[in-house]
Amino acid sequence: MSFLGDVQQGLTRYGMSTYLVLGNIGNLVNIAVFFQKEHRKNSCSLSLLTASFVNIFIINYGIIPTLYSLDYPDPELYSVIFCKLRLYLLHSALMISRSLVVLACIDRFALSSSSPRVRSFCQTKLTLPIIFCIFLAWPLIALHIPILLKIQSGRCGTFGIYSLIYSSYSFIVAGLLPPTLMVFFGFKAIRNLHAIHSRIQPNNNNDNNNFRIKRRDYSLMVMLTWEVIVYLFSTIPYPVQTLYLAVTSNIMKSTLRLQIESFITFMAYSFLIYINSAAPFYIYVTTCRTFRRECKRLIIRIERRMVMSTRA
Repeated sequence: MSFLGDVQQGLTRYGMSTYLVLGNIGNLVNIAVFFQKEHRKNSCSLSLLTASFVNIFIINYGIIPTLYSLDYPDPELYSVIFCKLRLYLLHSALMISRSLVVLACIDRFALSSSSPRVRSFCQTKLTLPIIFCIFLAWPLIALHIPILLKIQSGRCGTFGIYSLIYSSYSFIVAGLLPPTLMVFFGFKAIRNLHAIHSRIQPNNNNDNNNFRIKRRDYSLMVMLTWEVIVYLFSTIPYPVQTLYLAVTSNIMKSTLRLQIESFITFMAYSFLIYINSAAPFYIYVTTCRTFRRECKRLIIRIERRMVMSTRA
């Protein structure tokens, strides 16, 4: 095995195991925080709560088979059904998670708008149907994957003209559209909040109260902004590498180039792609003071309940 192969196996065994453990723990804490009554009434928190459930599915469904294949035959290489369903369900779940983050950014933009009509969209009764549509839409959009994906030459993947079609689809749908929407609405929300802050008169007590409320909204926007940055880092290599492999599929390549391409493909397809599903809690807790307070209050509440149960 080559040096890059050894590095790849080490990253898979230890790095992705770390994703699995820390990602599950972090998303469970997110669920516990966002599932509290005051958060369930918040449309943005509802999107992040739903995304946490989806992220748990992504981490376990995506990583566990990869770890299994280190010591046992990879089911993707001999089971056509598993080959088709794994990428289909994983891609659908990833796009649902990304869409929920986009929805959260749109929600922050609407909340910070100076227009009462735009702000009226920040309601859970409107967010719930949108979330339902997101869960319905992506499995339908991605139906081409289980139909055209196949096992060929000992590899589960895209072949022929569909390889170029899928790479173009992946580049636009996964690599271009979500980050563009996240950055656009995130920037608009931050600009709106800065405009609101600049109009506040510090001598007015009511304005000061509004300022504190807006600061919490600003903290949430910072939290989402950092999540977008992590998303850009972890996701864009995937469609870029997919497009590169499709364009260079008919080119004769040296053994060294093939080894380098294989390692880059592993990083883009199997390693970096899970960061955005495993990292949200750690992004939130390091960038948002309000979220840290919520976590502390949750821990204190759990400790009190444990003490009361032991005394009873």
